[in-house]
Amino acid sequence: MQQKEFEETIEEVKTIKAITPKEIKKIVRPQFEANPELFYPTKVFDKFGFSRCKCPKCGAYFWRHTEKKTTCGDSNCEGKYSFIGVGTGKGAKGNKITYADAWNGFKKSLTSARVPCTAIDRYPVVARWRNDVDYVAAGIYCFQPFCVTGEMDPPANPLICPQFCVRFNDLDNIGLTGRHYSGFIMLGIQTFNYPDKYVFFKEECVEFNYRWLTEELEINPDDITFIEDVWAGGGNLGPSVEYFVNGLEVGNMVFMQYKYFHDGSYEELPIKIIDTGIGLERIPWLVNGSPTSYFDVFAGAFAFLAQKLQVEYSNDVWKAFGPYSCLLNVDEVENVDKTWEFISSQIGYDVQTIKKEIEQLKDMYIILDHTRTVMMVVTDGSLPSNVGGGSNIRNIIRRVFAVLKKNNWWDKLGMDGLLQLFQEHKNDLAKLYGPFGEYKSFDQIIKQEYERWAKTDDDKKVKLEKLLKQKNNQLSIDDWIFAMSTHGIPADTISQISKLPIPGNLYAELADRAARITKAPEAILYNTVHLPETTNLYYQTPKDGKFQAKIVTIFSNVQQQNLPNIVILNQSAFYPFGGGQDFDQGWLTIQGERYYVNNVQKVGKVVLHILEKPLQNAIDTYVGQEVLAEIDLERRTILRNHHTATHIVFAACRRVLGPHVWQNGAHKSVHNAHLDITHFAPLSKEQEQAIENEVNKIILSAKQINKGFMNKADAEKEYGFRLYQGGIVPGNELRVVNIDGIDVEACCGTHCDSTSEVGWVRILKTQKLQDGVVRLYYVAGVKTIEVLNSEGEMINSLVKLWSISKNQLVEEGSKIFQEKKHYESAYNQLKAELIKSQLKYVIDGPNQKTVIQSTEPNPTAYFSEIGKYIQQLKDSKKGLLFVADTFIYGAFGESNFNVDELSKQIEEEGQQLKINKQNKISVKDGKKTIQVNDVLTFSILGKFNKNKASKYLKEQGFVQF
Repeated sequence: MQQKEFEETIEEVKTIKAITPKEIKKIVRPQFEANPELFYPTKVFDKFGFSRCKCPKCGAYFWRHTEKKTTCGDSNCEGKYSFIGVGTGKGAKGNKITYADAWNGFKKSLTSARVPCTAIDRYPVVARWRNDVDYVAAGIYCFQPFCVTGEMDPPANPLICPQFCVRFNDLDNIGLTGRHYSGFIMLGIQTFNYPDKYVFFKEECVEFNYRWLTEELEINPDDITFIEDVWAGGGNLGPSVEYFVNGLEVGNMVFMQYKYFHDGSYEELPIKIIDTGIGLERIPWLVNGSPTSYFDVFAGAFAFLAQKLQVEYSNDVWKAFGPYSCLLNVDEVENVDKTWEFISSQIGYDVQTIKKEIEQLKDMYIILDHTRTVMMVVTDGSLPSNVGGGSNIRNIIRRVFAVLKKNNWWDKLGMDGLLQLFQEHKNDLAKLYGPFGEYKSFDQIIKQEYERWAKTDDDKKVKLEKLLKQKNNQLSIDDWIFAMSTHGIPADTISQISKLPIPGNLYAELADRAARITKAPEAILYNTVHLPETTNLYYQTPKDGKFQAKIVTIFSNVQQQNLPNIVILNQSAFYPFGGGQDFDQGWLTIQGERYYVNNVQKVGKVVLHILEKPLQNAIDTYVGQEVLAEIDLERRTILRNHHTATHIVFAACRRVLGPHVWQNGAHKSVHNAHLDITHFAPLSKEQEQAIENEVNKIILSAKQINKGFMNKADAEKEYGFRLYQGGIVPGNELRVVNIDGIDVEACCGTHCDSTSEVGWVRILKTQKLQDGVVRLYYVAGVKTIEVLNSEGEMINSLVKLWSISKNQLVEEGSKIFQEKKHYESAYNQLKAELIKSQLKYVIDGPNQKTVIQSTEPNPTAYFSEIGKYIQQLKDSKKGLLFVADTFIYGAFGESNFNVDELSKQIEEEGQQLKINKQNKISVKDGKKTIQVNDVLTFSILGKFNKNKASKYLKEQGFVQF
């Protein structure tokens, strides 16, 4: 069988420039400030004895309980954290709390509030239910967009959740300010107020948070301030109230009232939402008054790493420095040197002493933070890579490697110690989340990342040094981002090699650039909102080839000169393109004439049947007419088998490769199917065979395949988020495809009733599509038979051609390929000798400029040989050109030959030639490398006019060899 060409690309996602949250906040802030009664919960503040005033330092409006509070309470305005060393609330009375205690106390307070909240389990940090973000960066991400739009019910209402989140815009602050993390637990309060169901909103939210602070944590109201602010994120907007205690921001109550658009406009949301976010890491720190939050948060991991690295974490300098660490937020500090000098004047140590004493502690905190984030993200199903969100994970794990190397800590910790550190994080978090399951490929992923980092370290150093030389050792923010994203060099390594400080806004700029790119809205070509939903028959009677229906309307095809060839029926058994599966084809008999249906699409809730030829009569004569429809059942069976095989191949990949495997895309056609999976390396032939064997074992086991609709909340509770291999869909129901004990997914495609119906599966090939993504191509059922027949014919042809038996194929083939390699080697040696002879003739001959006709397919044969003779060409001031059908390669002892003019003279109309040129060549001389400057080598690649080339070169004084 002649296989159709494989589809080897990832579908390009169109993007548009979007307005950032920072920009939309700037637009609406003046309106909010001028109307506090309209936007902020002023009544509850009055109720608890708080009054509104304006901060003399930052200009923000805030609410205070005592006139003794002269500033808003933000650490930048307060000047320091005033709780360090003394504690707050119950902690100041000697009642310290743990990380887990902080969550339990919060849960106790909110679940017993006047309007009680329900505590739910965390969502995975890898946001597989969303197609616009990679990771959860805030608790509300778990409920956007569908709960926010009302297309889906939240799992509880109101709810609280200890959601693990990741953010990568504050990496410079981690380890220093005491409050910054790349991965943290956000205590969320989410409330959804519908037009017909009010739960609670601004006034009650402030009340419940205030009671938690004052009753559960026993914090003095005089220590609390509430700051008016504006929040924007995830396409939503609203007023927010931040609350601070003794210089530390504890939480932010967001009142989501608006949806904003990429052009800066916004509109009222029909559903009013509360999204309160509280950094759990800050609560035990605030209560206990520890020098840094990392001590309370990491607990066992902290003790393990400090012991391994032999780092003292309680020195006097850090205790003195801790209260002022809040001033070193690099995103906000205008002059960091002056800030260090101010801190020095306050604590009585000189700047160099402070930096020296806290440096190793800071680095240890970076390792603790980054490794916990990596552990959570990888175990939730994401891989380090060079693309997408995975690039952030690779960046921080490589930063860990770089920090360990910088401090000479590898000898103390080692790979075994690093892997144990990940386990210590699991042990710490188990007190909040319960025990973590086995993740057999985790160690392999970390080891592979280390090997890649170590192997490419020298190569990246060379690339960075080249960039530094080009930029005169001064790197702009764009240069830093280029080196990080293109060469994969961590910022710490760039700083170490270049001796340049990391720009204070580097990570914020990276995050801001990412925020400016959003997916373009999908183009909707046909308005179907006014039409009734097409009744779906392809799930009810998947094996029936015929059905009758009535025509609802006819559309003109905007992609085919408005021909009337799109038919909408009241019911249909045609499967439209969806779930990566190609559409059904077949026939419609309309008014006695048979029309071929060559495409089926779904727009909204309406199925469009696109005919091969247009209808001939006026459109209104067809409306209400009965039609006979016939499905191409052979095509449907192939697609059904390929779709079911995709579920089985995915399950086999997870069994063979590990739990890090997630679906990254899939397509099922009548020719073959492919599945894209997350995996950290190309698949070996042994792995391919193991996966294929596992697939066919599952098929032979004849497992039942159950298909049906479930309540979404029930399905998520029973099966988890592995349901969403193909993404999430709006609505409160899911169509769940459950292959008994093998795989469970939410899927809208067509499937067999038993795995045995799939028939044999054959993996055709696999390839690495991009970093962290591998594609598997395969066929199933009758298509496998076609492939096997084709392979059999090939074997029989070889047996006949070589006059041998099948048993001798491998031996004879090996012999032939060995001989082929031998002859290729001999041919290459002869070719090299010929090029040497030509070069010697040019150098020793009478002509200054020579043209040599070439029969080579590309210029690579000349590269190595030219280098050996470039110095002699320079000494003799001679030059030569090798002219072939699709390239010209030149080498000159002087650099004044006009390559661009040659290209211009020989270029064919409509053809674009590619030019590569350089004026210096590095040549190996034994173990030394010698650089020859002020010479010229170049290549012109592409189709060109050889007659024009010959004429032009002759005019320039070139002589034919």
